[in-house]
Amino acid sequence: YWLSFEPQTQARHARLTREAERSGAPLTVDTRVDAGRAVTEITLYTADHAGLFSRIAGALALAGANIVDAKILTLSNGMALDTFTVQDQSGGAFDRPDKLAKLAVLFENVLSGRVKPHLELAKPGAIPSRTRVFTVPPRVLIDNKASLTHTVIEVNGRDRPGLLFEVTRALTGLNLQISSAKISTYGEKVVDVFYVKDLFGHKVEHEQRLKDIRERLIEVMGERSTAKAAAE
Repeated sequence: YWLSFEPQTQARHARLTREAERSGAPLTVDTRVDAGRAVTEITLYTADHAGLFSRIAGALALAGANIVDAKILTLSNGMALDTFTVQDQSGGAFDRPDKLAKLAVLFENVLSGRVKPHLELAKPGAIPSRTRVFTVPPRVLIDNKASLTHTVIEVNGRDRPGLLFEVTRALTGLNLQISSAKISTYGEKVVDVFYVKDLFGHKVEHEQRLKDIRERLIEVMGERSTAKAAAE
């Protein structure tokens, strides 16, 4: 955490978490527009649970926000502090008041289960793709030496609306806990790194299990339809 954020951001996080604890709010959302970089930084503070990252990514996709960077953390008190850097579909800051208001409602509805992203994203024309013309071969790398406590999974491939939601949903479906992640987008290409453990809090080291994870993620990163994902 100390290496990932600047001191000013850490101070802002401290104020956010302190106010959330004081008010007892189940979900706290902080939004900061960075006009110079043409991005919007969205920070969420809420109780961590399996599939949380995936649900947040799904809400962002439904709102039409493109995720260009993400850092997720689980604090020692069991709360998640997730920061997403997003843009709108035209590559500008996601800063329209009506869109930000819609996003706040979506977060609440998705996290409560009233809205299910995999069903909404499967609807025809739910969100347009700006990278459909590009081809980027999918690649999945799994490393058990980079971390003493986690299995590190890196996925590369063509960016598309809802991709991060599909990848994180697949990881949850594989019974993996995402402890932290670094999401990066380079034009039409994504490079996403996840630090994961199994349900018992251990690294994933069984060869067949690693093979299953790699094959599942290659399938998701490939040119599969969201409609297929909705049927699963």
